[in-house]
Amino acid sequence: MRTRCTNKCPGTTEPGYTLQTFERRGSLVRVTIRNIPADVCPVCHETFVNQETARILDRLLDPFHGKGDRIPSLPAAEVIMDFIVAARGVKAA
Repeated sequence: MRTRCTNKCPGTTEPGYTLQTFERRGSLVRVTIRNIPADVCPVCHETFVNQETARILDRLLDPFHGKGDRIPSLPAAEVIMDFIVAARGVKAA
């Protein structure tokens, strides 16, 4: 868990949630994920996710954005999901 924000910000992070939109060059799918657990700075609003959360995000995004050079051929879409609901049963590894 992160306790300080960055070297230039005097804030101390607090547990919270964030929303993030993910896009990938070559993919026509835009994915917005709500309620991502994160440490949030109340001063600058920077957010930091831990390694396990980052791995789960990768697993959630894989069907839409692929990995490496592999990008799924999907029609243009706007996908919105809730991290807490979508991550149930998804393992980080």
